[in-house]
Amino acid sequence: MKNLVLGSLIAMAASTLGGCVIEDGDSCPIESGNITANWTVKDAATNSATSCPAGYPTAALYSQAVQPNGTPVGAPIIDLFDCDCGTGTTDLAPGLYDMWIEIANDNGTNSFAKSSIARVDLANGPATFSVQILANGGYFSLLWNLKGAQSGNQLDCATAGATGGVSVIGTDVSSASNSNEDVFDCEDRAGTTAGYLQGTYTIAVDALNGADQAISNTVTLTNEVINDRNETTDLGLVEIPIIGK
Repeated sequence: MKNLVLGSLIAMAASTLGGCVIEDGDSCPIESGNITANWTVKDAATNSATSCPAGYPTAALYSQAVQPNGTPVGAPIIDLFDCDCGTGTTDLAPGLYDMWIEIANDNGTNSFAKSSIARVDLANGPATFSVQILANGGYFSLLWNLKGAQSGNQLDCATAGATGGVSVIGTDVSSASNSNEDVFDCEDRAGTTAGYLQGTYTIAVDALNGADQAISNTVTLTNEVINDRNETTDLGLVEIPIIGK
């Protein structure tokens, strides 16, 4: 790939660029490398791909080396690509990386949105990761604990009988037909939902048995807001009371 003069973006990343940069007007070349990143900008209302936002033609691929415990090692390597290409390849030393995409303007002074972070391990050779970026929506994240509804004691998932997982249902307060459900493995104790259209939602959280029946008193969270540009709204820690415990 060719070097692209990107003003302050190059000044910011001069010492960390990985050498993969697409020049204005270029097509999307096929390059060799041991990491291939794929990104899609999506419309949360239709769940379909859309074009890159006007004024933000650059996809910046960040590759941050990390230790197994997640501690960063040095500064991230930054590779720049044409956002409309939807894919880019970089060559990295073997190791463990946290990687993400930022959609930015052509001189790097303004970022439209940042993708979720993917943990990529190059110990076993080349790898690929894919991310979506919601232009008009975002996600909910939460942690959960289980407790006895009568005893108040903390419970593990097996004791609670939550073999069906934890259900999180979000319903748009302005349109009840706009409702999403995610079911997480109870043992994970944390989760991030699929994408939601920006708006205000009521969230219902339940623990489920193996027949997908609720075994808890529903925890209801009101007026939880989803913003645009792929942001994540943190719902915090939810204590789920298990009936009969």
